[in-house]
Amino acid sequence: MNANPKNKELQHDDIDLIVLLQRGISFFKKHKWIFIAATVTGLLLGSLRYRSLSPIYQSRLILQSTILSNQNAIQIVTNWNALLKSREYTELATIFKCSADMLHKVKEIKAEEIQKIFTPTNPNGFTIDARVTNISILDDLQKGIVTGFDNSESVKDRLMAKRNRLLELIDKTSGEIQRLDSTKKTIANILTGKSAGPSLIIDASGISRQLIEMNEKHLLYKEELKFANAIQVLQSFSKFKNPVGPSIFVWLFLGLAFCLSIAFIYVVFSSVNQKLKKHARLRKVV
Repeated sequence: MNANPKNKELQHDDIDLIVLLQRGISFFKKHKWIFIAATVTGLLLGSLRYRSLSPIYQSRLILQSTILSNQNAIQIVTNWNALLKSREYTELATIFKCSADMLHKVKEIKAEEIQKIFTPTNPNGFTIDARVTNISILDDLQKGIVTGFDNSESVKDRLMAKRNRLLELIDKTSGEIQRLDSTKKTIANILTGKSAGPSLIIDASGISRQLIEMNEKHLLYKEELKFANAIQVLQSFSKFKNPVGPSIFVWLFLGLAFCLSIAFIYVVFSSVNQKLKKHARLRKVV
């Protein structure tokens, strides 16, 4: 009886795989010193590259805006990050009103929403993750980011109008407070007999209440003016001392992969070249 042809095909495939594996092992054994040298060189290069890099620290800034939507603010930060990647430090320094040298120590700034709700007004705010090589610049970077939002073309005019309106309200309440205070003093003098006045029924308690309300409004307007910015900082950058990168394992792997690839290409071309030369010699003999 004839054997099952399917079993023959399976046995043939197994033999081919074993032969291929044997050839592969023989190939690496033949050139093992080249691969060992490439491994040592790759690990050494990866280690040297790792030691030459500055440590990278990451910190998070939490912000909120009553003028910009989260998506608009995130897009602005994305544009700033593109300037960083393009090394356009002078232009970004103009936006942040800071030193361009400081921005050389910033590797990345990335923003995302705290709660990813796609609505025009998301009250939850957004975060900015900054990766820097020196944590001492984080305070200046935070001031620059806030200034950058204030100088944005989309909010500059609105902020100016808001601040002018608050200044006008502060002036009006100041004048009203002075008027009420003067009236209160006049009433006090009349009641104590220090000065004569018309026979009028005056509600002194009502004037005192109005004076208190005006002082509260005055303080409220001054507080609003103080925080009249495009962005409100909910949590500042924290200065973590433990770096998040670079990773020595990544650089060791990259150095190893690079040198082994070079070694493999060299060995393959060398083997092919030897076989071609051998084949040429045999043809000459024939």
